Amino acid sequence: MGRVIEMPLPRLGETMEEGRIGVILKKPGEAFRRGETLLEVESDKTTVEVPALQDGVIVEWLVASDQMVAVESAIARIEIEGEAVAEAKRPAAAAAPAVAVVTPAIQRTPRVAGSRPRASTAARVAARRAGIDLSGLRGTGRNGRVTRADVAEARRPLRATYHAETPLGRIFFREWPAQGQQQGLVLLLHGLFADSQSFTTLGRKLAARGYRVMAADLPGHGATESSATAADAMAAAIRAALPPVNLHILGHSFGAVVAAQLLDRALSLTLLAPAGCGEEINGAFIAAMLAGGIDRAAGFLGETIQAESQAALAGQIAENGTQLRTIAGELAEDGQQKLSILAALGKVVVPVRAVFMRDDQVIPARHALNMPFNVAVHVLEGAGHLPHWRNPDAIAGLIAAG
Repeated sequence: MGRVIEMPLPRLGETMEEGRIGVILKKPGEAFRRGETLLEVESDKTTVEVPALQDGVIVEWLVASDQMVAVESAIARIEIEGEAVAEAKRPAAAAAPAVAVVTPAIQRTPRVAGSRPRASTAARVAARRAGIDLSGLRGTGRNGRVTRADVAEARRPLRATYHAETPLGRIFFREWPAQGQQQGLVLLLHGLFADSQSFTTLGRKLAARGYRVMAADLPGHGATESSATAADAMAAAIRAALPPVNLHILGHSFGAVVAAQLLDRALSLTLLAPAGCGEEINGAFIAAMLAGGIDRAAGFLGETIQAESQAALAGQIAENGTQLRTIAGELAEDGQQKLSILAALGKVVVPVRAVFMRDDQVIPARHALNMPFNVAVHVLEGAGHLPHWRNPDAIAGLIAAG
């Protein structure tokens, strides 16, 4: 019989006094090994994985996802130095280990408008309950028929973080599983110099509304390992890692340019402070980021970035410097953008909305005037460049509105 102790929330940064509980990865009754991630905790817009300090078993969690907890407060009861405690409830069957998706480039089979996709009755029922469009699925049944297993694979939440192997490199994803009945799948694409972690708050907000959320690290950023530098090549790498289903796509800043290359996979498109919609861009911001001057660049973003996060970001930029310089050079030169997505947006038949910050110092809000007639434009107050940080509830509401 082991010894049951309380596990406190550790201090994950020098200035951290409290944290918000994110994804809890271990269930009561599950064993864990030293170093294995037990949960994620968000602090000052940074998400940190909390590892186990010794082998043990989860007895019970004393906190829930999205709860704010003070540092050193008890968050779980765990058993150490022994066998699983009798009071811990065991799951009826061991869950299959989560694995990274290995998905080849999607080859969608064209079908006549108005025709009904081939699918089993069970697959249709499962897809209707999950809010999944069968026309976007690749069937593995006889003659390409969509099966219930295909629907399950399309909606299956994976680990909180994982790599998807593709012919174009290893794409890193963060996921927030849908809470309650799944309303659909959302793909989040970050801007230049950022990574998937910048969507932590928005990801949680969307998951609470019933969406399964995937946020990718673009090539040259974060933990993704891909040599792509052009927007279309980046989109091809992301496409090869996606599940075989259409989805709601959100792109922030440069991520909007990549998102515009994935329109055939979109149920809706949301662009935040989008690049590619006008001529000007703040060249001083790009130069400061490339030089590792995160403190100077943060002033243009209009948000506070914790010192620990600044150091981590500077390290990533230094590590991927050559690739990032190429990407930035293809986007803009001397404060002038070299790419445009306006023509592509004018042809979109799904709902499209663009959100600008009124006094954005990186991409001017006046670019909203260039938007095609079919794009709904929204303007938020403030001088920032990160609408999903300034008002994540509003952005989540836009996506949920369809």
